[in-house]
Amino acid sequence: MDFTTYFNILRYLESLELPDNNDAAQRRAFKRKAHYYVSIDGLLYKKNKENPIRPLRVLKKSELATVLYNFHEDPLAGHFGFSETYRAISLRYFWPQMGNDIRSYVQSCDICQRRKRLLRNEPLHPIKIGQPFDHVGMDIVGPLPITTRRNKYIVVLTEYLTKWPEARALSDAKAASVVSFFYEDVICRHGCLKVLLTNQGTHFVNELLDSLCTRLGIKHHLSTAYRPQTNGLTERFNRTLCETLAKYSMEDQSNWDLYLPSALFAYRTIRQQTTRFEPFYLTYGREATLPIELKLPSDPTVIRSDVQQDQQVEDFQEQFYQRIRMLIGPLEDNRQLARSNVHTSQEKQKQRYDAQIHPKQYAIGEQVLLKNFRPKKLDTKWNGPYYVHDRRNNGNYQLQTINGKIRKKRVHANQLRPYISRSLEMSDIG
Repeated sequence: MDFTTYFNILRYLESLELPDNNDAAQRRAFKRKAHYYVSIDGLLYKKNKENPIRPLRVLKKSELATVLYNFHEDPLAGHFGFSETYRAISLRYFWPQMGNDIRSYVQSCDICQRRKRLLRNEPLHPIKIGQPFDHVGMDIVGPLPITTRRNKYIVVLTEYLTKWPEARALSDAKAASVVSFFYEDVICRHGCLKVLLTNQGTHFVNELLDSLCTRLGIKHHLSTAYRPQTNGLTERFNRTLCETLAKYSMEDQSNWDLYLPSALFAYRTIRQQTTRFEPFYLTYGREATLPIELKLPSDPTVIRSDVQQDQQVEDFQEQFYQRIRMLIGPLEDNRQLARSNVHTSQEKQKQRYDAQIHPKQYAIGEQVLLKNFRPKKLDTKWNGPYYVHDRRNNGNYQLQTINGKIRKKRVHANQLRPYISRSLEMSDIG
């Protein structure tokens, strides 16, 4: 929000002073607009219909760049897409046209465009789920580029109800390393579980893991024997995890393991399309406090007086317990809703995939990315950007680098994708 509008609304709420040089109609319109806001300790908040006790902090134009960066590009944000980024910001902050600004920011992210994969339809493989950490899937990712700490694998575990992930970087994929992770990071942290799903790799099919599962009463199902691609949730998380790590280690792939804890935090605090909740919320019953909220608090309780805070906390606790009772009660309905949401998501993916069957036509001078035909695990999937230098009727294009060098080899439209440049300074957003 521009400073003048912000200041005028704030001044009116605190002193009932209207802006200068307004006629009667403009004053009425201004009062109607101000009705949706509230002043708290000198800051402007927008009333929140979904959660009346948690108004949304209104951001000034000068604050947008910091918030957008922290919710998308910061290592704890994870470079997630528009829906996830918008959801995370809109739970805490507000400014006019924020949806358009967030979409533009995410779409123009250079790293995301280079790493974006080709869409394909994902098959539906629902399994029965119960309480949190009843059913989990475990897998190994790698080998990846060896880090300076000698790590080249990641052992990954995902929980099927809350979608909570756990992971550890490993120097090897031996049974002892996997069992150590499973016992220390999963069982000792979340309790014993009922069903463990894995593939038939030797790091999972071994006496060490079998002995632990038998002793603790855990059923160990193998994906091919149980059902093909049963562990699809873990496989999808593996892809998301690799995408996130790749985006933060593009300049130096020898340090991807340093970003693993941040990548896990980002995934845990982003809303999942299937459950419509964040894994952190479903696991702990509360929303995580993000680093940006310590710089720009979105919850007015953190800046109120002690007396005001006591009443606010009491009100929040009552609402919190009501929400927990609501979540625990209709658990079976939530399971069915999750399956339905997964199916709907797959149908949308198929529609997007089918829409890309016909190659797009590019104009001379348009910026594009060129497919990387031999990418390694953490490499970018697209190179560039390039300019379209020449176009032929058969769908072939000749490209020109940013420095003006023309590539001799022509490429087909199927090997290109549009590139969206971030032309405006983020201080101009709003």
